[in-house]
Amino acid sequence: MITAPACNAERRMARKLVQTNDSIRVCLISPGYLLKQNMKTWEIEGYDSIPENLRDSVSYFHSKYLQYINDSLFLNHYNTTIRSELKKYGIHVYSQDSMDAFLASEGSLYLFNIAQITLEEYMEPFKKTLDFDTTNYKWEIWCNALALNIWYEASVLNVPDTKMKLLYGNMYVRDNVTGRFTGDPFMGTIQYNYNIDSIDVNSSYRLAGRAAKVHAGYLFDFIMNDRVGRKTGTPVSKEEYMHYDAVKHKFRKAGEFRFTEIE
Repeated sequence: MITAPACNAERRMARKLVQTNDSIRVCLISPGYLLKQNMKTWEIEGYDSIPENLRDSVSYFHSKYLQYINDSLFLNHYNTTIRSELKKYGIHVYSQDSMDAFLASEGSLYLFNIAQITLEEYMEPFKKTLDFDTTNYKWEIWCNALALNIWYEASVLNVPDTKMKLLYGNMYVRDNVTGRFTGDPFMGTIQYNYNIDSIDVNSSYRLAGRAAKVHAGYLFDFIMNDRVGRKTGTPVSKEEYMHYDAVKHKFRKAGEFRFTEIE
């Protein structure tokens, strides 16, 4: 168990490390392709009778969004944004093309390889409930959604006896539902009137940019907590894992707002 004084010491150490970011070198390796999967297979007539080796292709061409999303545009937007955001932390960022310069540089060397990035199309329920007296009114509205899933292989290159870690992140966008309850509950005429602001292909590119900004923060938090753990000789626990707010220049516990480390 980490005591309060120990937590404060870790935060002071993290603050000092944040002030010396220029010693951090990061190399980002991006995939050349984007995996896409349409999860709405129930919409495809006779899907179960389609040969398994053809199902992914058939579902792709029955997708509402995936088949129209430009892979290069999506990946470029993610890659450009995350590199730009990392530089705001004062980190030196390298690409695969500059690997030799990265390996020859001094400081803390972190290699982040995107092992896989996927985009899923699916449906997600939006639920509203209203309790009145002993009656429970329920509405369920099915919305279109896109989810970005990403797996990073994280390695520290200039520290002996370190193992590669696999980090997972997820973010999604869906139709936006706005509405309100109307009617007379005494007469049992309650209704939920709503409007849907539907997502489109451009929503996927905005998702890529939003995810990249968040993931840049997650990568920096990973570096910060890793360096603190190495300084103290004890890995920072999940409960005490820190997040650095680069806007407010404050530290707080990250909670679930971080990459999931896959064992």
